[in-house]
Amino acid sequence: MDLFEEYLNKKETSKWVKRALTDKSYKNITHDLKDSETNKELATYGDKIISHCYAEILLDNCDQLSKEIEKYIGDERFVTVIAKHYQLIENKYISVDENDPNIVNHFNYEYQKPKQTSGGNKKESPDKFKATAVEAMIGAIYKETNDLKPIIELLDSWRKF
Repeated sequence: MDLFEEYLNKKETSKWVKRALTDKSYKNITHDLKDSETNKELATYGDKIISHCYAEILLDNCDQLSKEIEKYIGDERFVTVIAKHYQLIENKYISVDENDPNIVNHFNYEYQKPKQTSGGNKKESPDKFKATAVEAMIGAIYKETNDLKPIIELLDSWRKF
């Protein structure tokens, strides 16, 4: 069992893990849920931690750091590789409104890229909730441990996936 799996199993005992695995759509079910109890902001935090950790791992070990980091981060990889590896969907780790029309047909590990709207804006991928949970979990693990070393070791192991 790796660090990510260990923390997935703490959903009922850790406020940070519970938050990391609570999608904003879950507010449709639990109407008194506050934005601060969902994973959106924690995912932003986790995303920055992930980028920092990969920079730490790869610094001086490649020719183009930014380009090398890009291989290991991003929503598509987090959905098709990481979320799939930990079976976030079939194990129902993510608290989500399964009837939300934006995600109702996306309970698999395929990734639908964001589409342009007629106004030229990018519409969020309906698979974003899976990537958000992965990023937020890294944020939650850091909030629980306040230690980057085990996260760096975890993310380094993810490069083999």
